[in-house]
Amino acid sequence: MATTGRKGRGGLGLRARGTVAFALLALVLSASLAVLTYSIARSYLLDQRESLALRQAFINARATNEFLRADDPDVPDLLAALPSSSGSFVVLRADDEWFALSVGTGRAVLPESLIAATDDGAAARQRAVIGGDPALAVGIPLPAADAAYFEVFPYDELEKTLATLGYSLLAAATITTILGALVGSYASRRVLRPLRGFTVGAAELARGNFATRLTAPGDKDLAPIATSFNEMAEALQKRLEREARFASDVTHELRTPLTALSAAVEVLDRRADERSRPVVDVLRTQVRHFQQLVLDLLEISRFDAGAVDLTAEQVSTTEFFASVLRGLQKESVPLEISDDAPATFRLDKRRVERVVANLVENADRYAGGPTSVQVSGADGVLRIVVEDEGPGIPPDEVDAVFERFHRSTAVSSDSERGTGLGLALVTEHAALHGGRAWVEAREPTGARFVVEIAEPPL
Repeated sequence: MATTGRKGRGGLGLRARGTVAFALLALVLSASLAVLTYSIARSYLLDQRESLALRQAFINARATNEFLRADDPDVPDLLAALPSSSGSFVVLRADDEWFALSVGTGRAVLPESLIAATDDGAAARQRAVIGGDPALAVGIPLPAADAAYFEVFPYDELEKTLATLGYSLLAAATITTILGALVGSYASRRVLRPLRGFTVGAAELARGNFATRLTAPGDKDLAPIATSFNEMAEALQKRLEREARFASDVTHELRTPLTALSAAVEVLDRRADERSRPVVDVLRTQVRHFQQLVLDLLEISRFDAGAVDLTAEQVSTTEFFASVLRGLQKESVPLEISDDAPATFRLDKRRVERVVANLVENADRYAGGPTSVQVSGADGVLRIVVEDEGPGIPPDEVDAVFERFHRSTAVSSDSERGTGLGLALVTEHAALHGGRAWVEAREPTGARFVVEIAEPPL
C-alpha cells in the first residue's frame, strides 16, 4: 500500500497527486471563466463605446450642418464649441477645405478608405490605429452644406478598463488555483488519514512486531481492510510462533545426542591409531560445527521468542576488548582505541564478546583474517569496527549479508563454511543494545564491518 504524502517510485505520492489534480482543475476552470468573462466584457464595452460614439457624432454632425448653412460661419469657433468625450476630436471638410483644432488632428490622421466612403455620400465608421493608439473614426457626409464631418474617438480609457479587468481576472485565477491546491491538500489529507494506520501497522510488521493490530476505522469501506489486515497479522504471528517453538524444541532435543556424540568422539580419539586418526579428526570437526550450529539456533530462537535480557555492567573499554582478543587468541590483531572512545562503558559483556567473536570468525573464514579491530564512540554510543582484506561484499548484498544462512557470492566455494547465523546474531545483539550493524567497502580491497551499541540506562 502506498504511503501518504511521500514521493512514490517514479512519480508523486497520492497526496501530492490529489493536490496537483485539484490545482489543475481550479486553474482550468478559473482560466476558462476568466477568458469567457474577458471576452464578453470586451465585446460589451466595445459595443457600448461605439454606440455612444455614433450617437455623439451624429448629434455633432447635425449641429455642424445647421451652423454651416448660416451666413459667414466661423468654423474654428464651431469646432471649439462642439462637445467631446474621452479625448475625441473633430475634423471637418467644408468647400474642399479641411479644418481641425490642432495640426496633429487634421486630415492626415484619417483613414483614406473612410474619407472615400464618406465622399460617396454614405456615413461610415472604421476602427484604426490613429496616432499610434487604437480608435474609432466616424465619417458623416453633409451634402446640404457641401461638407463632411469626421470625429475620432480614442480607445484609451476602454483599453485601460480592459487591462484592469484582465489583471483582476488573472489575479482571481491565480488565487483560485492556490485555493484549489489548498483544498486538494486538505481533502487528500482527510481522505488518506485512515491509511496512515495501515502504513504504520505494515511497518511494524516489517520490523518484526507481529502483535501489531489495527483499530477498525469508522469508514465502512476501510473497515474490511483493517479486519483482513488483523487476520493476516494474527495468522502470521501464530505461524511464526509455531515455527519458533519447533526450532527451539528441535534444538533442545539435539543437545542430548550431541553431548553423547561428542563424548564418543573423545573416546575414539584416545583409542585411534594412525590409520583412523584422520577420520576421527574429521568427525570431531563436524561435531564441533554441529554444536556451534545448535548453540546459535538456541540463541536465535530466544530472540524470536523475546526471551532475551540485557545484563549490562561497567567495563574498562581498553581492557575489555583486549581480553576479548586474547580469548580468541588474536593478540596479534591490532586493537585501535580512538581518543574519543569512552574510558568506561556499560554493556552486556557476553553479548558484545559474541559480536566481536562472530566478526573475527567471519573474517577468518572468508577474508583471510581481520586486519584490525577499532573502537571509538561519542554521546553514549560505542562503535566497533572489524576490517579485513578479503574479497569484500558486493554492493547488492550489503543488507542481505546479515540475513540468516546467507552466503555471499564473493566467497569461494572451498572456503570453510560457518553456521550461517553469526552475522545475524551480530545484528540481534546490537539491536538489543539499541544499536545496529552494517558493512562498508574498504579501499583498496576488503570490508569494514561496523557495529554501534548504545549505553543502556542505569
